[in-house]
Amino acid sequence: MNIKTISLKGSPYIGLFCVVTDEYALVPAFMEAREIKKIEDTLNVKTIPTTIADTHLLGVLGKGLGKKLLAASTITKEEINHLEKNGIHVHVMHEITAIGNLVCVQKNGGIISPLIPEKEKIAIEKFLGIPLHVMSIASSELAGSCVLATEKGFLAHPRTTPEEMEALDAIFHAAGITTTANYGDPFPGNSVIANTYGIVVGERTSGPELARIDEGLHPGLNK
Repeated sequence: MNIKTISLKGSPYIGLFCVVTDEYALVPAFMEAREIKKIEDTLNVKTIPTTIADTHLLGVLGKGLGKKLLAASTITKEEINHLEKNGIHVHVMHEITAIGNLVCVQKNGGIISPLIPEKEKIAIEKFLGIPLHVMSIASSELAGSCVLATEKGFLAHPRTTPEEMEALDAIFHAAGITTTANYGDPFPGNSVIANTYGIVVGERTSGPELARIDEGLHPGLNK
């Protein structure tokens, strides 16, 4: 699988700044052309420079699937219009801001933090068209930070239990592994962006971590 390393304005925590699906990549407006090209070439998607809630923390304030985007309640009308002009369907959360930290989804299903109200969960399921399962991972309610999933595999927090791994395997219909990134970060959602075409990780990621990340998201592990 295609895998590259990168940093954004000196930060290796690229998952905080980007939203990636098989259809698009939202990237902060400050990204340099060479960084954008690396993401486009690696993930085989069109990049869309933007902000959410007038910030560059796109990965914290948004979560995507296909051509759809769950966005923080603080997203502006101008930002919604910009995204919709680029072919993205936006669902604005009513009560949630850090949606990217609380949800992990792919086409077969997803996990959602216990912090999200039931009515919001139902609305997300209807918008994305997939079943969602309320889960804490590794004793954390930050499901979107603890797990990163594509249609081919998933990465999970190192303290994810065997029972949780088995549940994730069934939800995503794909195998996965536990790993760190960026030389010890236990939250893969903060340090890795990926889709079925490739993987981009923070530049502090070590060689052994790169190998595990590649293994976890490799097509050969797909069921």
